[in-house]
Amino acid sequence: MNCLVLEDQQIFLDLLASMVESFYEISNVFKAESIEAASNISHHHKIDLAILDVYLPDGHCNDLAHHLTFQNPNTKIIILSGAAQEFVCPKNLEQSIYGIIDKNDAFDTLRHCINVILKPAHHELTQRQQTIFGLIGEGKTTKEIAMELEIAHSTIETHRKAIAQRLNVSGAELIRRATLARTIQKINQ
Repeated sequence: MNCLVLEDQQIFLDLLASMVESFYEISNVFKAESIEAASNISHHHKIDLAILDVYLPDGHCNDLAHHLTFQNPNTKIIILSGAAQEFVCPKNLEQSIYGIIDKNDAFDTLRHCINVILKPAHHELTQRQQTIFGLIGEGKTTKEIAMELEIAHSTIETHRKAIAQRLNVSGAELIRRATLARTIQKINQ
C-alpha cells in the first residue's frame, strides 16, 4: 500500500511519515510539502492512502483530493489539520474521506484511523497465536515460549509457522513485526 502525506510544516511532516511507516501494511510513504509536489508524486505512484493538511501555500486539499480520487477511486483520505473544524467535506468526496483529525489529537487519532482502514493482520490471529506473537515481540525464544505456556516446543514451532504464513512473512520478519506491534501497543496504552 502506498501512502502520501501532505503537510507544509517539515517537522510535522517527518513525524507523521515516521509514524505511518510503522504500519507494515504500508510499503511506501511519500512526503510532500505542497499540492504541486503531491500531484507530481501521484503521477508516478498509485496512492492508496492520503493524509492531507487542509491549507497549503499553493491551495486547498480538496483540489488534490479530487485529483487523487480521479486517478484511483479507491484512494482513502484522512484530513489532518489545525483547522479541522473548518473543513467542509464536498459531497463527491464523502465516500473517500475516512477521518477528519485535528492536529492537537493527531497521533492517537491518526493511528486509530489507519488501524480501522488497514485492519492489521496480526489482529486476525487466533487467541493462542496472538499470545505467541506477543511473546515473540518480547524477544522470547521458541523454547522460552514453550516453557512459559507449558506446551511442547514442536507446538510453538507449528504456531510460529502458521503465524508467519498468515502474516505472509519469513522468520526474521516475523520477529521484527512482533516487536514493532508490541512497541505500538505499549505506545497506545
